[in-house]
Amino acid sequence: MTLSRRRVLAAMAVAGSAGALGKGATGAVLGDEWRSAAEFTTGVVDLVAEYWRLTGPGGSGVDLDDSEGRVDGPRLNVPIGPLTEDEPTGSTLLRFSLPQDGEGVNNPASLWLRTACPAPTSLAELLRVRLSYADADGVAGAEIAAGSLREVADALRTGVRLDPDGDPTDDEHGCLTDDLFVLVEYDLGAYVGSETTTLPLVAAAVQCRNADRTASPFPADSIAEECDVGHTCECCWAVGKVEVERPLDVGQTYPFDEGSDDYAIHVTAVDGDEGVAFEVVAADGGPVPPLCSVLVKGGPESVVYERDDEWGPDTGVLEGTSDGLVYAPENDKGGKPGKGAKPGKRYGISHVLVRLCVPRLDGGNCPEDLARTSADGRGDDGHGRGTDHDWDDKKAEGKKGNDWWSDDWRDRRGNGRRTK
Repeated sequence: MTLSRRRVLAAMAVAGSAGALGKGATGAVLGDEWRSAAEFTTGVVDLVAEYWRLTGPGGSGVDLDDSEGRVDGPRLNVPIGPLTEDEPTGSTLLRFSLPQDGEGVNNPASLWLRTACPAPTSLAELLRVRLSYADADGVAGAEIAAGSLREVADALRTGVRLDPDGDPTDDEHGCLTDDLFVLVEYDLGAYVGSETTTLPLVAAAVQCRNADRTASPFPADSIAEECDVGHTCECCWAVGKVEVERPLDVGQTYPFDEGSDDYAIHVTAVDGDEGVAFEVVAADGGPVPPLCSVLVKGGPESVVYERDDEWGPDTGVLEGTSDGLVYAPENDKGGKPGKGAKPGKRYGISHVLVRLCVPRLDGGNCPEDLARTSADGRGDDGHGRGTDHDWDDKKAEGKKGNDWWSDDWRDRRGNGRRTK
């Protein structure tokens, strides 16, 4: 089944400090909410920011003599444009440099970068972003920050000092005298919805002469609190069904037998053949929308476990679970040998249907369910069994298109991914 998805990243806003504004002046305004918070400490000098869209919408490579945009002042908006199912990824190269004075001499400066929290949306939770040092051709070097848009915003909201040599492991960070390139990569993965967002970046250059180059130019009272989680559950979208023909094994990943090949379930615990705990994982290792509900079918009956007040991709966020385990229905009547459980016992699991929380599509509709079961009370609308999916091929395909989105995604996020 082909699913129509409109996926949009509105713009990336990049700001450079402006020494011409004067000591302590507002040097980076990205919106009304920033006007009282974006003041710099003393020693801030002029900084020029330029950009080139390398790949994705509007991407055309790099011509260092002809940038797409340039600003010597407080704000630079990079028009990334709409990311669609046909073009879900992109990259933008940023160049930060110090303007020369009349004698053509730059005052060495320490370059700092920070960001603000994006508006809390599902897109901010699922949009993958990586910032890294780069060369003039846009080839990525050492990583600065990576994760979902919200996670990157959290990581950079207090400010980070950039190394002009692109070596963050060097304790003796030098001072910027010429220019520094930063590559911003973005990937919407399997996001479904019609939200928009921005990636606000603020760069400040602080003179190295007679100043503490390790002191942040961003006042402590201007640093935002931890970014709010932005998941929504406007739609409870059935993404897939796993048929259970033999007991599930802990540590194994099972692609959906019917539904999307973007996701699968990874089993974390079992209780015989009647109970299972799992997390939903993405084929390419990226972030996953939170669980909305799980239907467990056993014998002629089924049980539905729905999301409680937490957000997360694992069954531990569902109401009524026991240590994250969801169970097949109880068998009060018993059954014929080999056909069911003894009275008072549970049936073995025959299949599980997984639903995820997603926002509405453009136009207000929910995405069409990709898997169905008559056991959920919704009936069968004629959808047949989906195409057979090869999980390993899908995973390899995802890596090929996004080498930077590596297998350490889960390690970076950690196991405690539930949020209120």
